[in-house]
Amino acid sequence: MQALRHHAPLALILLVALIWRLILWAQPLHLPANDEVEYLTVVRDLLGGRGWVFYESWPWLRAPLYPLFLAGSLWLADGDVHLAALPNLGLSVAVVWLIYLLARELAPEGSRRPALLAAAIAALLQTYATFASLYMSETLFTFFFTGSWLALARWRRKGGLWRVGLAGALLGLACLTRSAGLAFVPVAMAWIVGLDLWRRRRLRVAAVAPALMMAVVTVLVIAPWTIRNCFAYGECVLIETGSARDLWVYYEPRETIPEIHAQLKAIPSPAERADFATQRGLERLREDPMIFLRKIPTEWIRLWSIKPIEDRFLLPDYNSDPPPLIFLASLLLDDLLYFVIMCAAPFGIALALTRREGLALPMLFWLLIFLAATMVTHAEWRYRHFLFMVLIPLAALALDGFWRGERLRLPTLTVVALPLSLMVLAFLAYYPWAWAAQGTQRSVYRQTGDWHAAAGRDEAAAAMYLAALRASPTPDGWLVLGDLHRRKGDLAATERYYQLARENRPGYVGASVVMGDFLREQGRVDEARVAFQGQFLEEQRALDWGFQMLEPTPLPTLDVGSGLDLGYVDGVYPAEMQQGRQTRWTNGWARLRLDPLDAEAGLVRLTLRAAAPHPDGLPVPLTICAQRQCETVTLAPAWRTFHLLLPASNEPLQLRSPTFYAPDRRDLGVLLDHAAVRGLALP
Repeated sequence: MQALRHHAPLALILLVALIWRLILWAQPLHLPANDEVEYLTVVRDLLGGRGWVFYESWPWLRAPLYPLFLAGSLWLADGDVHLAALPNLGLSVAVVWLIYLLARELAPEGSRRPALLAAAIAALLQTYATFASLYMSETLFTFFFTGSWLALARWRRKGGLWRVGLAGALLGLACLTRSAGLAFVPVAMAWIVGLDLWRRRRLRVAAVAPALMMAVVTVLVIAPWTIRNCFAYGECVLIETGSARDLWVYYEPRETIPEIHAQLKAIPSPAERADFATQRGLERLREDPMIFLRKIPTEWIRLWSIKPIEDRFLLPDYNSDPPPLIFLASLLLDDLLYFVIMCAAPFGIALALTRREGLALPMLFWLLIFLAATMVTHAEWRYRHFLFMVLIPLAALALDGFWRGERLRLPTLTVVALPLSLMVLAFLAYYPWAWAAQGTQRSVYRQTGDWHAAAGRDEAAAAMYLAALRASPTPDGWLVLGDLHRRKGDLAATERYYQLARENRPGYVGASVVMGDFLREQGRVDEARVAFQGQFLEEQRALDWGFQMLEPTPLPTLDVGSGLDLGYVDGVYPAEMQQGRQTRWTNGWARLRLDPLDAEAGLVRLTLRAAAPHPDGLPVPLTICAQRQCETVTLAPAWRTFHLLLPASNEPLQLRSPTFYAPDRRDLGVLLDHAAVRGLALP
């Protein structure tokens, strides 16, 4: 019973962390942003057996471990990108546990309260919870890097070369995820030697052995990738080349970023690319050495300020509104909680140094070295992930100290005041106050309107939705108002509000696809085709968004590629003319929404017209599944119509086939032309 009471607080925190992450993950699949697009493309190359071909024509070479991790996750998820985020989500929960353990090492003989507070902060911090569902490397890096810190902390108390070796292995894996971890190698080695010197009051040769052990193991973990690069490119690249590109891009180049990327893409070798970018960056710096000083304030602001960018929320489109409760939570669990961490952590460092906690110095040195590196190269707000595993335990230590009435001396407070004031200034001066105020009003009104609508109070809901639009006019605001009138059967008002959504943001996929679905439902097929095309809208975006977000009117027949199939097909490419038909290629894993419109049907008779003109001309198997019952047919290059009996299902039909890699970098499976289902009673 005592053991249960001891472990219950941490178990509860981990459970909250898991639930919070699952709530965010359960939202509709988000549109990949920033580095996610690159990672997903590389992963598809890896799973397709094409290796690292992507980086033969990309401005930089990435560290390999996260693409390999994501490829494994996607393989385990059987190609389902949404499910592929779950292993990363599990790592994010594990990070909460590691931060708890690391905070315990800051005061191993003291109270568990700072460690539990650190775990609670890590569990609730919305940045951590959001990145659990993003296809980004920060969570994997944090897991390995925090594990390396913890192994070193345990070695400090318990000894054992194997713990130092484990720290080196985990640090090597962190570096293969993001090379920023390399800066920690000299910090760790110096701390290991310095710790023995402080204890013994003299330098011993034996003290060097653990430091060398860690460095050697780190090098051995990294070496296979470096050796691979040496053979692949004729010149060695330690891990990645992004810093070389940054040296050119972020030192006031005379070229635009697209021009820089075009020049780098024209160089086939990543090693030569890095040499060229470094040379151009240094040339510019020699022309104007003051660039270095001018960029420091910019990078400082980027690192510590809040920016409402694409990957702040998990959104199906960049123009979508965050769910109201998620937005309101972000102001507390993202912005405010981050501000508390930022303000408390410097006091935590000072408190730990005053107590002579052994981990305080390496934590301080890591913060200083990383800050110096980002000022020299480039900073982004998400780079705070490289600091949070240190800042959160230190902040918890400070908050606990304040609670217990500990005080710092005036000289110490003076030293803390300067960096803290600069951090707070960057936060407060550049915080998007207007965005937060408008978003708060919009979210409160929108959520209140949703509650009224759920209770059947349509007039009150409409009033709240209009109030939300007055606070912040967004296309989603008009769409929810149109949806409300669509449910009421007021078609004229529905069309008017949907049109206002399109006018508010002409390129927004949601406004175009919802309007197209509405017009299609009314039988206005020509207008629906035009609406689905949108303005400045890629057809692939409309296809993906339509299947994910629409609940279209059930249909028993479907002409694939007709321009009216959005919402009914998934895992397909934009329509094209093939063999005299307007059709769509699948990507090897497609889905069809078809309904026999017969509630009593136990079976359906599927009629499907398809072809598989692969370059080798060989027959291609196509497997079609419903309710886990699958049938396989063989397709030839020419069109074939076939009929299958399958169980009636409320879920989409799944179509799987082998693919080939087309010159335009698409994985192509089979061509689909027409599909239909007819209900049959069970015998």
